[in-house]
Amino acid sequence: MHGDLGLVDQLLFVGPLWLIALILIVASLLAREAGSLLYKRLETRRPATAEGESEDAQSHIVGAVFGLLAFIIAFTFSIAIDRYDIRRNLVAEEANAIEVAYRRASLFDEPSRSQIQANLRAYARTRVAPSGLWDDAMEAKLRQARLLRAELWEETRTAVYPIRTTTLAASFVEAMDHVLDVGILRELAGRAHVPTRILDVTLLYLIVASGMLGYVLKVHRGGRRKASTVMLVLFVIVITLILDVDRPDVGSVRVPQRAMEDLIADLDRDAARASAAVPTPADRP
Repeated sequence: MHGDLGLVDQLLFVGPLWLIALILIVASLLAREAGSLLYKRLETRRPATAEGESEDAQSHIVGAVFGLLAFIIAFTFSIAIDRYDIRRNLVAEEANAIEVAYRRASLFDEPSRSQIQANLRAYARTRVAPSGLWDDAMEAKLRQARLLRAELWEETRTAVYPIRTTTLAASFVEAMDHVLDVGILRELAGRAHVPTRILDVTLLYLIVASGMLGYVLKVHRGGRRKASTVMLVLFVIVITLILDVDRPDVGSVRVPQRAMEDLIADLDRDAARASAAVPTPADRP
């Protein structure tokens, strides 16, 4: 799934979040110290008056740099949240599509009715992804879902062909098309991420901004340096949250599956009622 990505990008998508956060914090603090050392090397021989005149300008520049970093992070976060919302909405949309097709299938005669409804129940079970959406552990379900989609379309064609000119045929084909289409869209959404170039630029910007911060803080110790450490940690926390939201296969922020789970329970109850309504040989006269 991520084999075509570079080492850094693979770490961002599949590495432990705590390790990524730790690496980013250490890299930011090292960049800040490197900035301080660069100041000590280049600026200690400048006259005091020149240093005083440039201090305010440097502070404004660093403020603008971190303001732009905050904007970039907010923009990236909005992309991740949008993708998360799409995944969540597709779960509900797919559950609704399967239910509509299941209800319309009840209008067919046997054996088409039972065959289509049974396969729709089986298909719904393959669409529950406890880990969020599709990861490596879900590949078996994904392959089964693809096979069931092919079977459902063949059963649909067989059921509607004799009545293909009727309204029932048109409405059922439309419902089944929606089931198949939204299933594919959901799988694609589960594999969609924030573009790696945006993440790479955001991380590079964080490191460069940390270096500039260290240059402005100079070699002085004290409250300002502690406050800068807290600020860098907060930036890293937000970036780690973005990565968590953007990784439906391994992240801790899960896409709710309640709509699909409720649908499966409803379809199972409907199947149980239909089975109980069929008379057994002992009940027949």
